[in-house]
Amino acid sequence: MVEPSAQCFEARAEPVRFFYPAGSRIEPWVVERGSKGTHLLFEGRNVELRALLESSASRMAASHTAELVRLITSEDDVVAVEAIRRAGALRAAAAVTALSSTITHGRPEMRLVAVTSLSQIASPGAMQALERALEDGDSDVRIAAVKVLASSGYSAAVPRIELQLRNREIREGSLAEKMAFFESYGTLCGDAGVDFLAGILNSRRFLGKREASELRACAAVGLGKIGTEAAMDALQRSASDGDVIVRNAVSRALRGV
Repeated sequence: MVEPSAQCFEARAEPVRFFYPAGSRIEPWVVERGSKGTHLLFEGRNVELRALLESSASRMAASHTAELVRLITSEDDVVAVEAIRRAGALRAAAAVTALSSTITHGRPEMRLVAVTSLSQIASPGAMQALERALEDGDSDVRIAAVKVLASSGYSAAVPRIELQLRNREIREGSLAEKMAFFESYGTLCGDAGVDFLAGILNSRRFLGKREASELRACAAVGLGKIGTEAAMDALQRSASDGDVIVRNAVSRALRGV
C-alpha cells in the first residue's frame, strides 16, 4: 500500500481528481493524475486524513468546474457517481445540463444520485430537470424527485404531479409511491387541488363503484396536507365511511396527524 505524501497535494498543471467509491469494503481513496491515468491508492481509515482529502477534493473540484462536469459523463461508474455527488455538494449550476442528461440516460442508481445533486443545486434548471424525473421508469427515482419538489415548495410542478396521479402506473403502483405523490401534491397545490382529491375520496364511478381503498386513503392524506376549510369539508364527508382503511386515513387527516 502506497503511503500518501505532501507531494500528492502539490499544485500541478494537469487536473488532479479524488474519488471515493461508496460502499466498498476497504473504502479506498483514489487519486488519478496525468494523461497516463496512474493511480495512487490508500485506505482512508484515518478520520482526520479523510477529512483533509475531502476538503482538498472539494477545493480542487470547485477550481476545475469544467473538468467536474466532464467527469459526470465518464464511462467509469465510480468516477461518474462521485462527480455527480461533488457537483451537488458544490451546488454547481454549470453541472445541471450534465445531470439532466444523467437522469434521462443513466442507470437507476446513478439517476437517483443525480436527483439528490439536483436538489442541492436547486436552480430553476435543476428544478425543471427534477420535474422530468417524475416520469422516470424507476419508482425510486420518481419518489425521490417528487419528495424533493415538495420539500422545496416548487408549486410549478403541481400540474405534472397531478398528471402522474391520473396515470395508471402510479395508481396501481406501490403504496409508498402513491403516498409520496399524494402527500407532495397536497403540500403544493393549495385549494386548487381540493376538487381533484375530493373526487377520488368521495365520488363514485360507473355503477356506483368507488376508487380503491388505498387510493382513497392517499387522497385523504393529500387533503390533510392542504388543511384548508374546503379540504376539511371534503374530509368530513367520508368521516363515517364504511371502509375502515379510508375512515382511519380521514380521521388522521382531520386531526392533522
